[in-house]
Amino acid sequence: MQLVVATWNEQKFKLIQNELKNLEIPIFCLAHDIQDIEETENTFIGNARLKVNAAREKYKKELILGEDSGLCIDALSGFPGVHTARFRDGDDNDRAAELLNMLKGIPLSKRQAQFQCSIALSFPEEQTISCSGTMTGWIAEEPIQRSNGYGDIFLLSNGRPLSAQNHSTNQLINHRSQALFQAKLEIIEWLKRGRATK
Repeated sequence: MQLVVATWNEQKFKLIQNELKNLEIPIFCLAHDIQDIEETENTFIGNARLKVNAAREKYKKELILGEDSGLCIDALSGFPGVHTARFRDGDDNDRAAELLNMLKGIPLSKRQAQFQCSIALSFPEEQTISCSGTMTGWIAEEPIQRSNGYGDIFLLSNGRPLSAQNHSTNQLINHRSQALFQAKLEIIEWLKRGRATK
């Protein structure tokens, strides 16, 4: 038995692999002979399920994990949401600057936002389940710097941006860490049930 992470993104794979490192099964990313999976759904869990379903065509007997995440801003009706990584050309620094422009004139108290992560976890010959995590904060009126994308404009309740938090604090509150921890619990329990029936 192995866990297949439905991504070719090496940075994302290493992050997920590190969060799940204590599992008793090997973890792999997608083989490159699988076609690119277009994220066409309007929810994070919808896109995560698309990735899992595409991977299931090749990996019939493996555990499969698909993930999608992004930033949702209340004052922009949840935008950019599933378009966080691609709502305009450039990099995340450019997109963060664009969001600040869109929020001009809105006071900090009305700039609530959430980083959300959704995970689809598919067990062989069983249903796919969902895991989620949310990190809440506010969008700053000005970035502390311009080198860490959204992390420079996302304020936490200590008044400091996400990019200025230390690693241990980030691990405790991070949306992806929350969702992956829940996924890890689900996998551990599934493996225990499998051993118990042998």
